[in-house]
Amino acid sequence: MLFYESVVLALIAYCVLRGLSQRYSRPRALIGIGCAAIVVYANWALARFAHAPLQPVVVVLAGTWFFCVLLAIVVGLPWLLVRRLIRIVQRILILLRRTPVPEASLQDRRDFLATVAFPAVSLSLGAACSIYGGNKLILAQRTLYIRNWPRALDGFRIGQITDTHVGDFISSEWVAHAIDLLNDARVHLQVMTGDLLDDLYYLEPSFRALEQCQAPLGMLCVLGNHEKMHHRLQPILAAYRARQVAGKIRLLVDESTVLEHNGSPLCVVGVDYPMHINGSHLIPKQKQRQMMQLSAARAFSAVNQTQALLCLSHHPDFFPLAQERRVHLTLSGHTHGGQIALLGRPLYTPYEFNLGHYERSGSHLYVSGGTGHWLPLRYGVPMEVTVITLRSQT
Repeated sequence: MLFYESVVLALIAYCVLRGLSQRYSRPRALIGIGCAAIVVYANWALARFAHAPLQPVVVVLAGTWFFCVLLAIVVGLPWLLVRRLIRIVQRILILLRRTPVPEASLQDRRDFLATVAFPAVSLSLGAACSIYGGNKLILAQRTLYIRNWPRALDGFRIGQITDTHVGDFISSEWVAHAIDLLNDARVHLQVMTGDLLDDLYYLEPSFRALEQCQAPLGMLCVLGNHEKMHHRLQPILAAYRARQVAGKIRLLVDESTVLEHNGSPLCVVGVDYPMHINGSHLIPKQKQRQMMQLSAARAFSAVNQTQALLCLSHHPDFFPLAQERRVHLTLSGHTHGGQIALLGRPLYTPYEFNLGHYERSGSHLYVSGGTGHWLPLRYGVPMEVTVITLRSQT
């Protein structure tokens, strides 16, 4: 949770609500909204100061509060603009001596929607999404039939975790639980596709959780965007280097490694996240594409194209580049599946590959909905630990 950004969003939401109804500018309304914000932020600040996990009640409060703030901006702002446009049209009609719509009745309806219906709906949905998002972890099992997949690797099982975001809302114990699920599933290889943690205080506990991996081929990892933000990169790289000596966990940064199963080689390629070293990931799409192409050139430079190929990329937009290099399967995360879906469709997503399985010209992509989150709001997209079984397509 980013404190300053959250305060800015809350102020914008309040300005939108005040524009929708002047009742929000009354002292009682202002005090109520302010107290709700203080309760949420005070509990969050105390938990951060004490490095203690947030209590479930606080998580629900925080999730509900942020849902209301976001809904006020996403829904309230367009609603406010439409109302302004309607008023302009009404004034034009009056000037043209047409019969205007009675303003008093319209105002009553608007006040009811803005001050009763809108808060009731947003609070109810926010609480539901927060409770659902904070408690449900599923074991998602997928079987993929892949063309030209080696017979010796038929039935090969991969366990994936991603986007755990250990910090305010996700504990290292949650990661340990996810690893236990993969151990119980007896996968051959475990992978972590980025965004491991958001708070360096939990660095060692998070890596101790990863070290619980019992897969015969160990665990391979790649970096996400959150590893590169807020001066986290160097400590995280040091933690990976320390674990690599033990041989169980290995980080791949624009490089490849060859594993062996049933006497058959499996080449795993790990690509870096396309992001500037200063932690800014708000870069143009074209620049991001160029950075991905450089990563692909480095990562695939020593790859034998005749082997079974697995690619790990935090950002799913790398998939077309993997497809060009005839990668059998690419595993990604990053999108969280939008975190909120209605009737099976994401409420909002800017990504071409958002969630689940995709296939193009014999090359496959699986985008996980994430094993954690940085904001406890989910509905229709539960947190998942993924087990993928690979089969040779006849």
